[in-house]
Amino acid sequence: MDEQQTPVLRAAGAAEALAAEGIAVTARAVRERSGVRMTVAADAARAWNEREALAEAVPEPPAAVQVRFAALWREAVVLARGEFAEARAGWHAKLEQAEAERKALAEEIEQVEIERDQARAEVGAVRDQVAVERDRAAAAAASAAEALGELRSRADKSEARAQAVEGERDRLISERDRLLAERDELRDAIRRQKD
Repeated sequence: MDEQQTPVLRAAGAAEALAAEGIAVTARAVRERSGVRMTVAADAARAWNEREALAEAVPEPPAAVQVRFAALWREAVVLARGEFAEARAGWHAKLEQAEAERKALAEEIEQVEIERDQARAEVGAVRDQVAVERDRAAAAAASAAEALGELRSRADKSEARAQAVEGERDRLISERDRLLAERDELRDAIRRQKD
């Protein structure tokens, strides 16, 4: 740098050089580059940054552009509102369908539970009967052995039916839970859309 230049000119030149090199124009960088006092360097950095900000400022659009933009914006808002209303109606329909399916599953689960309870009662009755037959078998081993085999077969069938009913109940409960989760997701999605 030319030492005969004034400190203000040296600081301004340092700011230009820093910017040309892609280094941030700060008071400290200008001071280190030009060797001037910090106040002079701060003034030079501030002035350079203000000029750059003004050069990069975007002017207001002309009135004709603003009018055209307002028309386009209005059209975009109308279209977006229409799409939103259509999407919301679709989500409401899905939600109603999920609710109907949930109610149907709840009724099915209730019926399955009734059948399960009946099957358990049958199993309990069969087990009681097996116990009675076992007592009789002690007195009449030959005839009791045949009756006991038949009762065990009936008990196994009843228990298998009860297990099948419980398995179906568990499947329906799982399906109900899945549908409830899906319903909650749909409600959350609708809430987010409303927000």
